[in-house]
Amino acid sequence: MVALTAVALGFAIYPITEPGHDVVNSDWPAFATGAKIVMTNPSHLYDLDVQRRVQLEVTGGRQLVTPGIQGILPFLAPAWVALLAVPFEALGTELGGRLWVLFGLACLALGLWLASRPRPVSAALPGFAGVPTALLLLNAQLDGIVALGLGAAFALWSRPFLAGLALGLTLVKPQLVLPLGLALIVGRRWRVLAGWAVAGVVLTASYLPLDPGWIAHFIAPAASTVQVIAREVDLAHMAVYLPRAAQTYGLVIVSLVLSAGVVWLAARRRDETAVAASILIAGGVLASPHALPADLVLVSLALVMWPRADAWDWVILSAGAIVAALAPAPVPVAAALVVIGRLLLRQSLLPAPLQPSPQPASSR
Repeated sequence: MVALTAVALGFAIYPITEPGHDVVNSDWPAFATGAKIVMTNPSHLYDLDVQRRVQLEVTGGRQLVTPGIQGILPFLAPAWVALLAVPFEALGTELGGRLWVLFGLACLALGLWLASRPRPVSAALPGFAGVPTALLLLNAQLDGIVALGLGAAFALWSRPFLAGLALGLTLVKPQLVLPLGLALIVGRRWRVLAGWAVAGVVLTASYLPLDPGWIAHFIAPAASTVQVIAREVDLAHMAVYLPRAAQTYGLVIVSLVLSAGVVWLAARRRDETAVAASILIAGGVLASPHALPADLVLVSLALVMWPRADAWDWVILSAGAIVAALAPAPVPVAAALVVIGRLLLRQSLLPAPLQPSPQPASSR
């Protein structure tokens, strides 16, 4: 616990105190670009030519060299993410980027704590002090917000509509929660779905006054995130190796089939809410049509929710995250399949823990 606490504190202070922490060499320039376009030219949020010009302002003229991004890291998230990034970008690229990272870490920590209740906070500590959190930090990604939405929904599960509203936070990366949505439909959790739908409508409508056609503009660029060279950890990514005409259909079919399989595994544990939720969350990363190594932080959340996780689960997750982050495609897919597949099988096949039998009342 002392070692894990030290690692967690290191993650928290690194974005503030480390002079070499280069937020430009992360996904922050994309979010900052979206924020600047919102403030200057909101109807062209997904125009790549506009993004290229604005991002050069954000990076101070530096061009990114990651293969496949053509000199810039495009903003391809839902439009309300750009609105969320506005107050951070208003503080400047450097300070705003560091605070953006801290905001994501704070959301992750809160989500892990909510998911681990009523157990002590030490149960959530391994989830924060793992390699996936380091990837989240270095990439300035949005998964902390997703984790907060999932953790809050789990904590509010006895109040279904509020739980659905909390799930609205997952819509910053909706592709990661496909099995969860399918499970709610199959399980006829209409009040949860109603809350989730209300949150989605509010978030969608938040950008309509700035650009009534933003949804149509968003769909085509969003599909470009899936590339052969990307370090994807989702099994559906293997569809990119099909003939070009079949890639889109293959991606959709594999994602839906995997989502259905994850829901089936979760249904085997439907009487154990925490275990079923853990299966849906971890399986959502594998079944997603687009997931990167930083998204493995949601597997950390799934392990926190599973009361029977042991030290080896955390070691294997961190080792798999290192491989996924450093190895070229398609190795990250294999690493995620080993890590998440092992977890799903253990959760669904291990016998349920025995419940203590009630003690007979004393004759006295």
